[in-house]
Amino acid sequence: MRRAGIDMRAVGKKEGLEIWRVKNFKLQPIPEEEYGEFYSGDAYLCLRRKGSGYNLHFWLGEQATGDEIGTAAIKTIEMDDALGGAPVQYINGGYDSGYHYIEDVLKDFKPILYHCKGKRNVRCAQVECKKESLNLGDVFILDLGRELYVWMPPKSGRLERIKGMACAKHIAQVERGGQAKVHILDSEWDTDEGFWSNFGGTSSAKKLARAGDDDEGYWRKASEKLTLYRVSDASGDIEIRRIAQGEVKHTELNTKDAFILDAAKAGVFIWLGKGCSIKERSSALLWGEKYLKQEKLPPWTPVTRVMEGAEPPSFTQWFGDWEEGKKSKSFEPLLFQVSDQSGKLKVEEIVDFDQESLDGDDVMILDALHQIYVWVGAGATPKEKEGAQETAKRYLKENVLPRHKNTTIETIYQGKETPTFKKFFPKWDDNLFLTDERSVANMRKLLFSR
Repeated sequence: MRRAGIDMRAVGKKEGLEIWRVKNFKLQPIPEEEYGEFYSGDAYLCLRRKGSGYNLHFWLGEQATGDEIGTAAIKTIEMDDALGGAPVQYINGGYDSGYHYIEDVLKDFKPILYHCKGKRNVRCAQVECKKESLNLGDVFILDLGRELYVWMPPKSGRLERIKGMACAKHIAQVERGGQAKVHILDSEWDTDEGFWSNFGGTSSAKKLARAGDDDEGYWRKASEKLTLYRVSDASGDIEIRRIAQGEVKHTELNTKDAFILDAAKAGVFIWLGKGCSIKERSSALLWGEKYLKQEKLPPWTPVTRVMEGAEPPSFTQWFGDWEEGKKSKSFEPLLFQVSDQSGKLKVEEIVDFDQESLDGDDVMILDALHQIYVWVGAGATPKEKEGAQETAKRYLKENVLPRHKNTTIETIYQGKETPTFKKFFPKWDDNLFLTDERSVANMRKLLFSR
């Protein structure tokens, strides 16, 4: 007997989990007593509703037919539209482990390892959970479901430590609803049994690599692998074409189409323009999942759906001209961490900067177009302090922005910032540099004190 398709207007009316199997191009509800039994020859849609929010997933069996896979993708888009369309949605494809997340994130939980790295723009990315992924120069988060360990070896950076603690707190309180405990491992980094039992015991601490790649260039190198694809049905058939690699621009996104961004270590993003068709949206969603297999990406690689007009920073950070497309053409001040240790000037922009971005161990440049400020941290080395002006002159010479010929350079010392300098920051607290508020120990108290 052929069953009728479901009424999309009726889904998601109750809290909890609902599951459908794709059958004859329609969705067939699964009885609750059969929840947890997924067959490799089928495709499924799973919806969990809680309060005003929801998680929508599709699960694709290894032996599912092309028609079933295509129907699952299309029905996911249709259901998402019926539910109102969340601005950002994290979509789990199936494979053989997808259901563990849907049924209960803490049941049969498999350990996850996150790598927190960067000198200024610290980002956390999931890596393979094995001891070979660890190194003595970066921060790592071990997620065991009900327990999280923030592992901070002695050579890891201050901002990496703060970012790691903040990320672990978010997972524990938001993703786990307060059901997870966070352990901070600083002095116990090489002795904690709970952490090292997942990596062969404490003896493994003596066998780790000293440090990973250069912090300054780590994410810059990752950007070289960026690839942007366009999904369009303008010709009548769905076409997926690579349009940019290495450098992607906001202006390349067209509201009438869907796009797929492979951000390497950061995962795969599916951007849906407001004017793209249902066919384009479902094809992008489906192709994003196929892309993981085609490129043989790790099974933990996230696929994130992003709606035009509600793009999160995790997506926009990869587009060098995004702010230009979003804001007026008036110049926005830029903050840079600048280094010439190798003899070649390295400039790394600090996105969405604030006063906290000024690190007392560095010399930094605030570019206000016709005025260049060199900020010298109290902990900068004598050589860095002496060479601050020269570094700024090199930056000004190599920068191609159109400026007034009388652009000036002013040196600012930590704790002696001028009112003009302070106004370039969203808010300024004079006490921040007078106390130990920026220390890792104090941030630990602020993040985890009740």
